[in-house]
Amino acid sequence: MPPRANQGPQHLHDSFFKDIFSDVNNARQLILRHAPPALLTKIDLSTLQLYNASFVDDDLGQHFADLVFLVKRKNIKGETYICLLFEHKSYPDRWVSLQLVRYVVRVWEYMHKNKAKRLTLVFPMVVYHGKRTWTVKRNLHALVDLRGLEELARYVPNFDYHLLDMSALEDDALDDAEVVNVALGAMKHIFDDNMRDAFARLVKQLRQLSAAERQRWIKIILSYVGKAASKLDKQDVEQVFSTHEDAETKENLMTLAQQWINEGKQVGLLEGKQVGLLEGEIRGKQVGLLEGEIRGKQVGLLEGEIRGKQVGLLEGEIRGKQVGLLEGEVRGKQVGLRVGRMEVAMRLFRRKFKLVPDDVTRLLNSLTTDQLADFGEAILDFTSIDDGRAWLAAALTPKQ
Repeated sequence: MPPRANQGPQHLHDSFFKDIFSDVNNARQLILRHAPPALLTKIDLSTLQLYNASFVDDDLGQHFADLVFLVKRKNIKGETYICLLFEHKSYPDRWVSLQLVRYVVRVWEYMHKNKAKRLTLVFPMVVYHGKRTWTVKRNLHALVDLRGLEELARYVPNFDYHLLDMSALEDDALDDAEVVNVALGAMKHIFDDNMRDAFARLVKQLRQLSAAERQRWIKIILSYVGKAASKLDKQDVEQVFSTHEDAETKENLMTLAQQWINEGKQVGLLEGKQVGLLEGEIRGKQVGLLEGEIRGKQVGLLEGEIRGKQVGLLEGEIRGKQVGLLEGEVRGKQVGLRVGRMEVAMRLFRRKFKLVPDDVTRLLNSLTTDQLADFGEAILDFTSIDDGRAWLAAALTPKQ
């Protein structure tokens, strides 16, 4: 069984799932809403705690279970628990039963090593939100070749797992403004070809959260959607926010604006590296020719003019490329950051006042990179274009 990827799109989904549901309150709501009644009647959710997974060995490493919790059993004397194991999947994995049984055995081995009198029941729950239908059979025997050996099946370990398939959840069931519903809704629709409607519903739910919850979770949720939703573009986001001009949405708008600023940085980095490669190579060749010729003449005094030129050209070109690449990348980062912030400032100003006058554009071009960021944050407080002009004039006036 190949190990689960630790980077790329799959890593985005895994990280988001852990960020949301490692919070005990969110995990408690997930269990309360989506675990089977047979489990809920046997546990006291007020005792739920995230399990210290120190029992994980090096062989499992990074592909161990996403989350493991402990919860006390009801009506049982003493400290008696049930272990809840959450495994997240964004694609159908036919080997998930084998993966889960490894996790269960590791938990039991840890308990045995720590002198437990009896092993704790481990309840496995798979949370799936992929685009394809989950058709994987939910028992370990499905992975074992038992053809003609049915009478021996009872000697082969077997178990079932609880599946939460988000494609089976109705959107109406996720309408309540709770962090769990917002997160599950985002994961359910993250692969949609048209995510604008789902994003609009997500923004509405975020605005209905308490101020404390919104402050804690908005960046995590919007960052996940911005990075993982390949079909959601800036135009979709702008159209959604155009219907929410009230003061409550300013916080969301600024968060998203910062996301586009970060995107501008990333674009600048990429373009900077590309420009750096090109300019570095050209400059490297030029510097290499000059330094190679000079050094070649010096070496040629000892080893011959022909050999000296060859060595000088080669080492000069290499050194020149290195210098060119370094300076090109630094310059590209600086240019990319400024372009990104300029684009965001222009976009927010145009969104606020429908146009950007030429004189405002000229003043913006005179701002530093840091001043552009300050101007982007100040736009939401402007009531007129003249407020913007006044701010720019003050920013560009030399301090005494």
